[in-house]
Amino acid sequence: MNKYFLTAVFLGFGLILSGCGQPSGDVDKNASIIFFYGQECPHCKIVEKYIEENKIAEKVNFSQGEVYHNKNNSAFLAEKAGECGIDTKSIGVPLLWAEGKCYVGDEDVIEFFEEKVK
Repeated sequence: MNKYFLTAVFLGFGLILSGCGQPSGDVDKNASIIFFYGQECPHCKIVEKYIEENKIAEKVNFSQGEVYHNKNNSAFLAEKAGECGIDTKSIGVPLLWAEGKCYVGDEDVIEFFEEKVK
């Protein structure tokens, strides 16, 4: 066998086992707070860093849903954004749906979590 083929096979298995490149699981649709994000979204990374550095997941119960690679989460994001009156052409991430309200953009999402942990 070609050594390049074997290398590609091993790399592929490594990515599969590590979960890299795989869509995240479906978001908990019953959660009262849902953070929608995109894997490659730079503004989402700002929120994710804030969540990690401030241990928000330990202080606030919320669900997370990746929308770029998960069609179910993307459709649910559209549904929740629609409930907030956001035009489907204007939906973006990061978006936090919390108790019937939408918070759009890294600053609004971070501000929501800051208020929640006070």
